[in-house]
Amino acid sequence: MRPDHYKLMYEFVQWAGTQSQIEGIALVGPCADDENEENANLSFLLITDKKNKTIEAILHQFPFEPLEQASVEEHGMLSSIKAVYASGIDADYGVAGEEWLRHPLEGELGAALSMGFKVIWESEGLFDGLHLAIANYVAEQMLS
Repeated sequence: MRPDHYKLMYEFVQWAGTQSQIEGIALVGPCADDENEENANLSFLLITDKKNKTIEAILHQFPFEPLEQASVEEHGMLSSIKAVYASGIDADYGVAGEEWLRHPLEGELGAALSMGFKVIWESEGLFDGLHLAIANYVAEQMLS
């Protein structure tokens, strides 16, 4: 992982630990591999019981660097924040409620999760079902 990504990850996780509504954080995609120096975005998956509050907090309270650009896209039960910081770092924050973890993986999300998934912290066993869903997605792709 690139040094600037480590800095953002460390500061984000430290800040997120002060947000009582955040139940878990994982890295998703190539950035979840510590050995990967690829120029990919840093992609977080956050599970929360207050999705809108979490989105607003990331956009307006997370004190990393000034945001150059930010957009929010809705993908069913998952909201995606695309952020570009002043130093040029691109980051994606997927924000969903716990119920999202029980839905089958498909499309781009399934592909991203199968490329890498690393739990940073969670309430007990929060991501267990998602680990199984990723394994099932990979097995289905291999049979296709």
